[in-house]
Amino acid sequence: MAPTWDYGRRRDEGDFGDATIITTKELRASLTKILRRVAGGEQILVTHRGEPFVAIVAPYDMQACQALEDYGDVEYYERMKASGELDKPGIPWEEVRKDLGLGD
Repeated sequence: MAPTWDYGRRRDEGDFGDATIITTKELRASLTKILRRVAGGEQILVTHRGEPFVAIVAPYDMQACQALEDYGDVEYYERMKASGELDKPGIPWEEVRKDLGLGD
């Protein structure tokens, strides 16, 4: 059985799992040391003024996130295709440009 997808709960509760939380001040003071920790597999959440600001993760973690995003994109596409939504005509580009106030 596949694990329960809990992104919504994590987002709502501010749950970053076992990531180490540091401040931007700590990041500036120890950038090289922190990057080595990330290269070793640690995930770092950087806060700014007490709020989540940016995450630093190893490349394989980023690739996993991208693969999950791709999976969701394919799932969405398949649902749209099955519903016939993709068979409907789209909005002409000229009309979109006009609506957005874009020039020629």
